[in-house]
Amino acid sequence: MDLERLVIENIRRIRKEKGISQEKLAEACDTSASYIGLMEIYRNVPKLSTIERIAHALDVDPLALFQRSDPLPEEQEAAIQKKKQEFLAVIDTELDRLLRTIS
Repeated sequence: MDLERLVIENIRRIRKEKGISQEKLAEACDTSASYIGLMEIYRNVPKLSTIERIAHALDVDPLALFQRSDPLPEEQEAAIQKKKQEFLAVIDTELDRLLRTIS
């Protein structure tokens, strides 16, 4: 699935899950309902600034619109969580070191 399609599908899915009409979303994003409608049938591709406004209107992190909604296999998820913990430990160590040098 290409990134444009993923973002648009996530916008449509989240909009419907939250019970927001295309018209209400368009109003909250300061755009037209026809723009939202055409976007949802892949005739319009939103710019990043529009994606940010849509995310705000949907009350979601803009990055959520770029993520696949299907869950990863358990072993893949476990590997990601392990890497995340390793990464956070490095950040914590470096942040601690940095803060001690400026204090």
